[in-house]
Amino acid sequence: MRIFSTQYLVLADQALFSGLSFVTTIWIARNIDAVSFGIYSAWILAIYLFVSAIGAWIIQPFQIRYNKIEQQKEYLTLIFWGQFAMTFVVVALIFYFNYLFDYQAIGMILCYGAGFIFYDFFRKTLLTMNRIWTALVLNIFTSILTLVGLAYLTWNHIFSIENFLQFSSIIYFSIFMVALIYFKPFPKKISDFSPHFTYHMLQGKWFFMTAISQWWAGNLFVVASGVYLGPKALGALRLAQSLFGILNVILQTFENYVLPQTASRMHTSIPEGITYLKNLSVKAAWLFLPLLMVSFFFARDLLVLAGGKQYAEYYYVVQGLSILYVLIYLSQPFRCLIRSLEFNEAFFKGYLLTLAFALLFSHLILSNFGLYGVLSGLIISQIILIAYWSLILHSKKIQIWKSFISY
Repeated sequence: MRIFSTQYLVLADQALFSGLSFVTTIWIARNIDAVSFGIYSAWILAIYLFVSAIGAWIIQPFQIRYNKIEQQKEYLTLIFWGQFAMTFVVVALIFYFNYLFDYQAIGMILCYGAGFIFYDFFRKTLLTMNRIWTALVLNIFTSILTLVGLAYLTWNHIFSIENFLQFSSIIYFSIFMVALIYFKPFPKKISDFSPHFTYHMLQGKWFFMTAISQWWAGNLFVVASGVYLGPKALGALRLAQSLFGILNVILQTFENYVLPQTASRMHTSIPEGITYLKNLSVKAAWLFLPLLMVSFFFARDLLVLAGGKQYAEYYYVVQGLSILYVLIYLSQPFRCLIRSLEFNEAFFKGYLLTLAFALLFSHLILSNFGLYGVLSGLIISQIILIAYWSLILHSKKIQIWKSFISY
């Protein structure tokens, strides 16, 4: 049946993943005050930074390399334990050097963060291996347990961030055990891992620097809004961003599935890879753009529905993000091509340019224009990114604009 074709299963998987994040965010926003939600949002931003930083050394090179090699079982063992080791080291270092929270609080946050990092790794690994059904079942399992937990905590009047983090940590530990059983990363003989290790070191350094630059370029304005404007403004911004969860389904599908498939086709034929990417981009636009129009014209209603009347004054944030997401969508083909062709230095430099812009102008923009400045900064950063990657591809004789226009 057509509904069970690969692309629809991938979309269903990402819809569950992003949808769960959306529901969880809205649920928490409606059950705690705006200031507490802003603090919680800051925690989540920090966890996403570590997801990107660890993934830069492990999952991102894996997405490009896995379908190009023969010894896939041995390679999978390496990246599984590599992910485990890096997550453990990062968590241990943060716990040891923490001075901002008491040990019980930071321990709870770190358990949740470590669990989420490994859950994200498990999903992306399955998608790269084209185990779409397995990834979908994993997401269904996680979604049901999380929703049951939210309902139980709320209906028994014991809902709090602390209780939610504890419950989620138990779910993620269960997922780690499932991954251990599923992958069976216990080789009968020790293979020569040096080519894979060398590849991850060579490519990972660019992905890591890119991940750090990308996170700060994308979130410097967001983080600074909490400093300049207070946690309530940060909470409003993060709540508005969560409303675009359905659009993130499409964006993450590009990252987790379309990218490895494009890279595989580009390895055989660059024109074939571009055609594949073009066809999916155009089809996805028919869903992406109408949703952006709805979010722009009904911004106030959507924000009040999500978080309550305390957020009504921030409706313009949703409108600004609608414009930003148009640019983000337009950047996806450039992003996929740059990564598929392994122009990792150019990938890094693009985000470095946007970070430089944010560092130079964030104080001026935020101190004078508040959240309007945050939105303007994010939009300009995205324009810089598209322009730079377009120039790089043009210098390599890859005319992406001409390819898409001739569709």
